[in-house]
Amino acid sequence: MRLRILFFARLKREMGIDEMGFSCPVGSTVRSLAITLEQQYGVVLKGCMAAVNENYVTPEHVLQDGDEVAFLPPVAGGAYDPNDFEECIVTSRPLNLQEAFEYLARPEWGGQAFFTGTVRSPNKGMDIEHLEYEAFAPMAIKVMRECIQEARERFDAAGVYIAHRTGRVHPGELSIIVGVGSPHRRAALESCDFLIEALKVRLPVWKLERSTSGTEWVEGSTSVETL
Repeated sequence: MRLRILFFARLKREMGIDEMGFSCPVGSTVRSLAITLEQQYGVVLKGCMAAVNENYVTPEHVLQDGDEVAFLPPVAGGAYDPNDFEECIVTSRPLNLQEAFEYLARPEWGGQAFFTGTVRSPNKGMDIEHLEYEAFAPMAIKVMRECIQEARERFDAAGVYIAHRTGRVHPGELSIIVGVGSPHRRAALESCDFLIEALKVRLPVWKLERSTSGTEWVEGSTSVETL
């Protein structure tokens, strides 16, 4: 059977490509595919997550002909109703907190809570020149929406605005905005806290750090089973 395989962050650098077509036997699992790729190409997939057709899966997931398989290093850091009041953005343009506020400042929501993250320098004693953010954008949007659905179920969040930068971001520049609007203050605060904690381990976004000592991928974390 024929698969489309996607690589991100360090895996893309190790492979020298960001995607490839690949044939494997019927009944292959994500784990057996990973072992084959490691043997044939020397890429290291241990500790990576896998997504099939933009959904996280376990290593024992059985693949089907035509599947899109994405191998994801640990990331730094629900059903979707299109009528829900939410904005999910993955963009290379600078983020704007005022846009988030204007989106969530509605008469029926008396409380708005925001979290913003910026690039920090120095970090671990080193001056940071910039971070390069890379994202699996279609899946990132999907994960954002899943997290929003969970926040609504747990804390009665109303409107939500999430935006994440890609590309080069310099110290002091915004890398992420998470905003929540709600009729009640507590729901807004708790939803915002839940969202940032969930996104930092689930969002398929990676950071390549450029500092005075060179470049390195920022160590990530994960909340799903890895290879």
